[in-house]
Amino acid sequence: MQLEQLEALTRAALAEQYGLDGTAARMDVQQYEDNAVWRVTPPGSGSFVARLSVRDGRPAHQQRSEMRWLERLAASRTVAVPEPVTTTNGNYVVPVEVPGHDEPSTLAVLHWLPGTAEPPYRRPGVAEEMGSATAHLHQNAATVALPEFDRPVWDAETILLKGHALADPTGRSQLGSEGTTALRKVAELITPALHEGGPDDRGRIHGDLHRENMIALPSGGIGIIDFDDCGTGHFLLDIATVLSSIHRIAQKEPGAYEDFARAFLAGYIKVRPLPADSSRLLEPYLLLRDAFILNFVTTAAPVNASVASWGPGRIAGIVANMQAYVEGSPYPGSLTSM
Repeated sequence: MQLEQLEALTRAALAEQYGLDGTAARMDVQQYEDNAVWRVTPPGSGSFVARLSVRDGRPAHQQRSEMRWLERLAASRTVAVPEPVTTTNGNYVVPVEVPGHDEPSTLAVLHWLPGTAEPPYRRPGVAEEMGSATAHLHQNAATVALPEFDRPVWDAETILLKGHALADPTGRSQLGSEGTTALRKVAELITPALHEGGPDDRGRIHGDLHRENMIALPSGGIGIIDFDDCGTGHFLLDIATVLSSIHRIAQKEPGAYEDFARAFLAGYIKVRPLPADSSRLLEPYLLLRDAFILNFVTTAAPVNASVASWGPGRIAGIVANMQAYVEGSPYPGSLTSM
């Protein structure tokens, strides 16, 4: 499906469903993977995010749960997030018929959160602010009831045993026999630890809280975007995701990652305590995060040229790290103390 055709369908829906001037709006592509995402700037008004789910995206009822959580987070004023925009009829999500698709795609619109993606993690105070924003996200999950929250459960069964990388033949073929063996061994080794913890250690999580989904706000502080993978899971999965994403860019500079991690965790602790046994359990969740990435890449690479360009290299790097872990090496991003 050509992106230009998806944009035309989205422009029409913005006018028909949201009362926005879709014809004259400026639309800048932000992402085109599982979703087509644009920054939409109609003349004479603020900017919005339009997200059209075009490749087996979350079903509409799950997207509505995502929007309800974003509304609660925005209302809390403890962490900045994109606030949902409803249609003129009050709907969070609308169907969009896309030629060649058996089922309608779904469109969600949110207010644009101004700021700069990938906060400068080495700037004084930024790491601590990133930790504080993560903790406020989890504090909301722990204290604000959302009974109708219907999202994926991100646990060992979903990510490891039923994940695309192991459960689907096309996933295993991209890992190769040695990579498949390594991932299976990792699943065997870490699953007991992933079952640990009580209800206070689990709740609503972002699910994909890497550095590119955190925003340095113009007025200071950190905002969080892209809740498309939000679900229920152990809070350490979000923490491990942030740390892993920083480790990838900081590991070549001695001490940079450790300095970030200490400051990030200090910022988190100022808002709420870390989950129980965090020092010991961080490593299994770093591995679970990389298994999550393997699932995404092996699913998306065959149908998305962008992911296909970087995906094989990412698979190879993760498999090498997992093989080293199986042989007894600490996993990248692990900390001796937290």
